[in-house]
Amino acid sequence: MKAGVIPVGRLSARQVRSVLLAATTPPPLHDTRPWRFLCTPGSIELHAGPPAGGRRGQLLDCGAALLNLRLAVKAQGCHPDVRLLPAATRPDLLAVVRPRGLEPVTPVDRRFVEAIRLRRGNRSPFSAALVPPAVQRELRKAAELERAWLATIGDAQLPQLCEIMLPGGATCTDFAAAPGRLLVAVGSLHDTPLAQLQAGQAVQRVLLTAAAAGLSAAHWSDTLTPARRRDLRRLLGGGMWPQALLRLGHGAPVPLRPHIGLDAVVTSDERPFSRGWP
Repeated sequence: MKAGVIPVGRLSARQVRSVLLAATTPPPLHDTRPWRFLCTPGSIELHAGPPAGGRRGQLLDCGAALLNLRLAVKAQGCHPDVRLLPAATRPDLLAVVRPRGLEPVTPVDRRFVEAIRLRRGNRSPFSAALVPPAVQRELRKAAELERAWLATIGDAQLPQLCEIMLPGGATCTDFAAAPGRLLVAVGSLHDTPLAQLQAGQAVQRVLLTAAAAGLSAAHWSDTLTPARRRDLRRLLGGGMWPQALLRLGHGAPVPLRPHIGLDAVVTSDERPFSRGWP
């Protein structure tokens, strides 16, 4: 077992390795892994790593990793006690997760952990098969469970969306009206670091819900500049701050990306953080 992976709470070192592999599975918005994990005897700490795509993108990515960590801890039969942004003087400490108590593993828990493995981005064209209304309700509920909201973007709003995302009349093929595809925005009531961290969890739960339902997904969170987000907020009625723009539907299979490993992003209190730690 690697030096950074130690037993935590009720979890053995092997279980900790399993939950950390799940946590680091989400493909980040940029080609870096903006998270760092510190294992202590009682908790797993999530720290911010290199912010290649800016602070908001980093918080969304780390929120996705945190949601996977929570689900994976629960799938081990433990309750994940989570504190977000627990220390005002340590802004890079994003969350502390303590595996406490026993919690029965449900079929829904197992389905979501399996969806972690299945979930990956897909920018290929989608088929004409519709996203059933029942699944659309599940997607909306998934966002709400993480204190966020999901808004559907209708065909009548597409010209404005295209002008926001591709001003100047460029071809808007990614968002063009097509049978079977569903365009949604996931947003938060506020636009604070806490809200963005929660939104990252909400986006990941929506994506896992889609994957569990057999849907493909593509998202453009990394291209939502401040100006585009303000314009998209107005398009959606001004009630929420958009954090992610998603296209959902039925697409061709996408190859699984290899997992890079944990060595560069996990340490323990036996080998604490240092200036030289990547």
